[in-house]
Amino acid sequence: MASFLGTILKNYSLRQAARAELEEDVGFLVRSLPGICGFIIRYLAYKPLFKRIDSVPYIYSGVRFVFMKNISLGKGALINSNSYIYGRGGIEIGDHVLISPNCSIVAGDHDMSRGLPMIERASKEEKIVIQEDSWIGANTVVCGGVTIAKGSVIGAGAVVTKDTEPYSINVGVPARKVAERK
Repeated sequence: MASFLGTILKNYSLRQAARAELEEDVGFLVRSLPGICGFIIRYLAYKPLFKRIDSVPYIYSGVRFVFMKNISLGKGALINSNSYIYGRGGIEIGDHVLISPNCSIVAGDHDMSRGLPMIERASKEEKIVIQEDSWIGANTVVCGGVTIAKGSVIGAGAVVTKDTEPYSINVGVPARKVAERK
């Protein structure tokens, strides 16, 4: 246990660790609330913790956020059930973005050079931008350092490792452009 706490405090300041605990506790209390009341209560609970929320977002039950202070949500954003949003490096979600169920959006990575064991390495911060009118399909993974351009569609199960073009349709592992939205 001491080793675990030492690793946490080595990679995060005491303030960051305390804020992460607060976010997790608030999330635990409101994450599973059903229906319209759940949407409203999540909005009220999350608003002071997020970097920015432009309007009441559609955050379905089961969505888990980490590092909320680095996450911005635009107007009409919808994040569906059981998605995991890790904002260490910063995440900007634009207006009218649709994130389908079970997506992982992770604004960070780890240094993979030899030396320290992987568990002891701090996360690298890698910002993610999801521009307006984009749709992220179910079970998609969006890796850090990526911009999903305006109007992009990401097919279900894709792994996005590089920027997309505006109004493009992207599928696969890794995701690649296969068409354009007309």
